[in-house]
Amino acid sequence: MTADDRLLPPTWDRPVLGVLGGMGPAATVAFLDALVRATPAGRDQDHIDTVVLGHASTPDRTARLLDPDLPDPTPYLVGDLELLARLGATCAVIACNTSHAFLPAELPLPLLSLVRVGAGAAVDRARAQGAARPRVLVLATDGTVLSRVYQDALADLGAEPLLPDEDGQRAVMAMIYQGVKAGVHVPTGHFLELVGRLRGEADTVLLGCTELSVLAEQAGHALPRYAVDAQAALVARVVDELG
Repeated sequence: MTADDRLLPPTWDRPVLGVLGGMGPAATVAFLDALVRATPAGRDQDHIDTVVLGHASTPDRTARLLDPDLPDPTPYLVGDLELLARLGATCAVIACNTSHAFLPAELPLPLLSLVRVGAGAAVDRARAQGAARPRVLVLATDGTVLSRVYQDALADLGAEPLLPDEDGQRAVMAMIYQGVKAGVHVPTGHFLELVGRLRGEADTVLLGCTELSVLAEQAGHALPRYAVDAQAALVARVVDELG
């Protein structure tokens, strides 16, 4: 796409971040709120120019991974990235971990990968604490786990990916789907208890679901040092590159 094809007017004269969200809506709001708070700004004009698509009707990503007969979110994701590129976004983020399992190799614009950035942050945290070959427990949806996007990203970084047992994974899914996605309040204590109980022998626990990122934001400084929120890591990367 050339500069003449760009739909944003010339008044958008700085790099523009495209945010593909709505998956789910609360997670997108949490990402934007964290981005605003993390940006070193003393006035409106110091913040990052952003175009946000909240495409909440995108088919459920985990459901599709578990049942290939259900609607495929891929055309939604690729079409929305194409729209962000046409608008004039110079790079994009997707505020949904499971969506990354559906992305083709070639994308319409550069993507700051939530999965890659999150995996890197978890490995870096473990190594900073002395782990030579980090063991990273991934807390994510059944779909994200099934897709292996985090397991592969962690293995590429020389880490050992770990997963909860069946009971633990059911508890994670309940907190995501019957809790945050359903708009039901999840007490911070319940969230922190689950993270601590599932940690086991892991050096770090990677929160690889944006609904868990919502709960991590609520926990604030109470979140243990060994827990790494992928979305928070992505926010830091965006601020570093665009802020």
